Amino acid sequence: MRFVFYFITLLGLLLGCADDAPRERTRSEVVRIAAISPAAANILVGLERGHLIVGRHNYDSALDQSVPPVGDQSGIDYEKLISLKPTHVIVQTESQNIPTRLRELAQSSGFGITDISTLSLDDILDSAKALESEFAPGAGHSERFAEAIRQREPVTKDVGGVLVVMYSSPTVDVLGPGSAHQQIIERLGYTPAITKGKPYMPLGAEDVLAIDPGVIVFIRPRQPGTPTLADGWVPTNEDLGVLAKLDIPAVRRGRVLLVDDPQALTSGTSLIRVIEDLERRLGGLSPLGSQHNDNDQHNAEAGPG
Repeated sequence: MRFVFYFITLLGLLLGCADDAPRERTRSEVVRIAAISPAAANILVGLERGHLIVGRHNYDSALDQSVPPVGDQSGIDYEKLISLKPTHVIVQTESQNIPTRLRELAQSSGFGITDISTLSLDDILDSAKALESEFAPGAGHSERFAEAIRQREPVTKDVGGVLVVMYSSPTVDVLGPGSAHQQIIERLGYTPAITKGKPYMPLGAEDVLAIDPGVIVFIRPRQPGTPTLADGWVPTNEDLGVLAKLDIPAVRRGRVLLVDDPQALTSGTSLIRVIEDLERRLGGLSPLGSQHNDNDQHNAEAGPG
């Protein structure tokens, strides 16, 4: 279930922005968007076009829940969709084709279809450019995202490999190579703790011990409207899950960070906030081998430096 949630929220394996526009639309026509993709809604909110959305993905968390859900990757409620009279439908089909029924309805009802992908940071940027061009020309939002994801110079201080974790029980579910979140670590100039594998991988606690990450970053979105717990956060045994059972050096040294932005697991342009947060807090870590750990507590194992 967590695997499905991650790929529903991160959404997409292949880039493919394709429009099915059965007829010309006048500039005066009211735009009504069914965003059957949380990432699409996320980008549109960043473009200040969330008010144009009349139908949402079943698991969307960026929009007001009063916006009617119309489906997800497992299926679309076509009757509900048609009742909303959309002018545009945005989907994310992963490696599958756009449903034939949706194409047929696009032709008979006159709405356009846009298919996006947002697995990688560059996919997100391409999707943001496409949606900005269509719904908010000249907004500059995609340029801001491009600046956020630019490649930084490699960080010279040694903080060890950075491991990005979503869940810690019953397995340690990590975001690995190919995921937007691991790419964030790389673009910020840090070294990922895992360099081979899949975008989503469940590991055992012993696997994490063998990897020996220098830093563990938990991605745990909080409820919208609630205050962040990230600054000064100290994980409990419940937070650590199976990691609490072993002597993980990163945990012992207090090198565990929390990212709890409400949209932290949605691969949209709101990742700008996640990038800024991680850049600030990873930059505040002391190098491995220093006399004190990052909670300013004496580290008896630390060597000179």
